[in-house]
Amino acid sequence: MASPALAPNLAVVRLTVNDAATYSGEMPTHDVVHLALDRLLPHSIRTNHRLSVYKGDELIYPDMFLYEIIAHYGDADLRVVAEELDLASTRPFANYGFDHLALAFEDRALARRFFQEGLGLQVVRDDDHLTVVTSGNTALFLFDFNPDAPLAPPTPSRIHHLGFVVDDLEAAAAHLKRDFPEFLGEFTLLERAERWSLYGHVQIGTIRFMLQLSEIKPRYR
Repeated sequence: MASPALAPNLAVVRLTVNDAATYSGEMPTHDVVHLALDRLLPHSIRTNHRLSVYKGDELIYPDMFLYEIIAHYGDADLRVVAEELDLASTRPFANYGFDHLALAFEDRALARRFFQEGLGLQVVRDDDHLTVVTSGNTALFLFDFNPDAPLAPPTPSRIHHLGFVVDDLEAAAAHLKRDFPEFLGEFTLLERAERWSLYGHVQIGTIRFMLQLSEIKPRYR
């Protein structure tokens, strides 16, 4: 007897670990590989290991969508290489600096509009999984709040503040006051030795966080 057909938005994902055990299950095709690893692999494998995912000899990224893989390769039968981590190591390490800040929003579209149009950041990625905005030196990763996602916070993000530098603080303040009511502040510019700063709070859904905009004085640039 033939197996019942899957719904169009579901696919069977098979994860074969170290060419031995295979773990499989149905997954929505709009999910990313990371979700499949989280839901299908046993705890003993998905923790304390370095995991690499392959289709044949080609590396598959954890944030690739299952529908992309199926469209390109025809199925979602993946090979997982799991190497146990040495968590007893005392080797030193170096921190090379800030890479990105990730935030989980109840209204990602509104967050994208605020950062893109309100603050002038460039959108370099915007899909079902993630929106990335950047000033050129740093990046913000904007996610939909989903408590079922791997490593997701139990509530939408809470942060202290985000700091940005602009070339004309007064113009930025006027722009926000005119067009972005989600920016809540007294629009007071505070002076320091090397800069002027504007503080306020951004309210997007139930998420509220502080924002600092600064203009560096000419002799400190």
